[in-house]
Amino acid sequence: MMRSLFAGVSGLKNHQVKMDVIGNNIANINTVGFKSGRVTFEESLTQLLKDASRAYGQIGGINPQQVGLGSAIGSISTNFAQGNLESTGNTTDLAIQGDAFFVLSDGFSEFYTRAGNFSIDGSGKLVHPVNGYVVQGKMADSLGNIASGTQTANIVLPFGQKAPAQATTQIDYSCNLNSDTEAMAQIWDCDLANYAMITATGAPGSLTIGAANDTLTIEIDDDMGSTVSRTITLTQQTYASVSNLVAEINAKIAADTGLVGEVVAETYDLSGTDVIRMRTADRGGSSTEITLSGNACANLNLSSATKVTGTDATTLLNDLAIVGESLTDGDIIRISGSNPDATVVSSDYVFTTGDDVQDLIDSINNAFSGATATISADGHLLLTDSITGETQTTVTLTFFDDDGSGSVANIPSFYSQQTGRDAGTHTASITVYDSMGATHTIALTFTNISADASPNIWSWEATVNDGDIIPTAGNKGTVRFNSDGSLAIFSANDGQDLTFVPGSGADIMNVTLNAGTTGTFTGITQLESPTTTVAKHQDGYGMGNLQTISVDDSGEITGQFSNGISQTLAQIVLATFNNPGGLMRAGNNLYSASSNSGTPVKGTVGGGIQSTISAGALEMSNVDLAQEFTDMIVAQRGFQANARVITTADTLLDEIVRLKR
Repeated sequence: MMRSLFAGVSGLKNHQVKMDVIGNNIANINTVGFKSGRVTFEESLTQLLKDASRAYGQIGGINPQQVGLGSAIGSISTNFAQGNLESTGNTTDLAIQGDAFFVLSDGFSEFYTRAGNFSIDGSGKLVHPVNGYVVQGKMADSLGNIASGTQTANIVLPFGQKAPAQATTQIDYSCNLNSDTEAMAQIWDCDLANYAMITATGAPGSLTIGAANDTLTIEIDDDMGSTVSRTITLTQQTYASVSNLVAEINAKIAADTGLVGEVVAETYDLSGTDVIRMRTADRGGSSTEITLSGNACANLNLSSATKVTGTDATTLLNDLAIVGESLTDGDIIRISGSNPDATVVSSDYVFTTGDDVQDLIDSINNAFSGATATISADGHLLLTDSITGETQTTVTLTFFDDDGSGSVANIPSFYSQQTGRDAGTHTASITVYDSMGATHTIALTFTNISADASPNIWSWEATVNDGDIIPTAGNKGTVRFNSDGSLAIFSANDGQDLTFVPGSGADIMNVTLNAGTTGTFTGITQLESPTTTVAKHQDGYGMGNLQTISVDDSGEITGQFSNGISQTLAQIVLATFNNPGGLMRAGNNLYSASSNSGTPVKGTVGGGIQSTISAGALEMSNVDLAQEFTDMIVAQRGFQANARVITTADTLLDEIVRLKR
């Protein structure tokens, strides 16, 4: 009789535990990341009334006779089934899809949770909002890279961090150059430079300074609007020739360091003419005048000299400012460059006394088959292509001694300019960054140089900051197109990247101009459609500050900087267990490892962990309210039934007691 009482009591206790678990589940119906519990019962000890006996002879075997002594708690397990995700829109709210756990640390021990309602503290740590435990992950280096061997550590988001500037290394172009565009002529310009010449009247012979301390006054326009005068005192004597007078003038000038620039008085041929020419050493064409005061020379009247300036076709080659020494018979002027068909031009013009600029023009025209040399009214030697092909890539005039060994002149500088209809030239501009984050504008100007013999050809030229910065390489080239308008070749004349010095201490810029893939329409094209000149992308940026963060499915935390750059800051580490049911609840939605949970296997999404992370969402409790209410009914009825066992046993005992009366 007593056995039934104790069996009923055990049933009451166990169903009370079941109700406790059900109550806890229902209480946490809205707890983030909560995993419901479940109770299972098992039979308790039994009392053996009669042992079993085996069969013998004609008698069969007999089963044992046992009476149970009640029930016991078999297990209280945790249901780690996936809970539904609820969108919150909060960047630091994270939910795991899969069987992994977030890893948190208090500095000494690690804890694990499915609740991802994290926040950022004042020092930038990603923490549990209740106890401040720090979420664990792998931090990226200053370049946003996470090495494979990076150790797990506290995730600290560096708000206020500066992203250093990155110099532009490549510009991508996406343009269409209208195929229905007429080519423009290309002109190569060489300034032959003006000079000042004093032509003196009088016959050659001895020159006498009539009185002591006759003076020679030289006036120099310094090209800035002011005139500087210097007075030179000459020795009273008779000069055998103009050359001797010039020699003394040069000596006097050399001794006067106060002169603006260097003034050279020269004479080239005194056998038939009496000429003193004066010009500044920089060949810049300053207006220089010479007068003689005091008693005039007997045979040379400098005061009535005529000043001649400018260069034209009749100017003697020896009168050109670019000539450093007088050319003599047999000296060589080498003409070099290339024709429109890319054939190399190299021609030697042999100087003869009395040759003038027109003789040089004739020699250039004989050397080049695709361009015409002329001289402009302001003394510029022009070489204009005939628009039958490409622009000349080089034009050079070099003056040599008659043995061809040494230069006797400054090499004139040619530069290109275009003329023609505006429709033949188009410009694409883009802002780039140097290593210090300073901005520069690179403008790429395309010019149609196509012709019947060489169609689908454009030249291009890059300028920086409207020409304020002069590129040192890779600033000119050619772009060719296939017959279908796709890109054939985009190349620089020197085969180098665009290179320039940005100044202000920044590094030299080397920028690749990317016109697209050959044979495709991905970059620059030439189609019969309106021209669109677009530089669509460059890879540089200025300095920026960290402003916001985002988290992707792999748990990678990316920072968005004020300069528009995104950079990886860290990646969240997750942990899995062989037996998650063996984890110990540690309060605050946390678990700790136990001897039966197994060692945590930590890693990142895609790096050994099969779960994924959803940012801006939280995992809801996996409690099934309908199931809990059903279990509650079962527990209630079980508790009532066990209570009835006790009351019934009590009634039986009461009857036994009554037997005595």
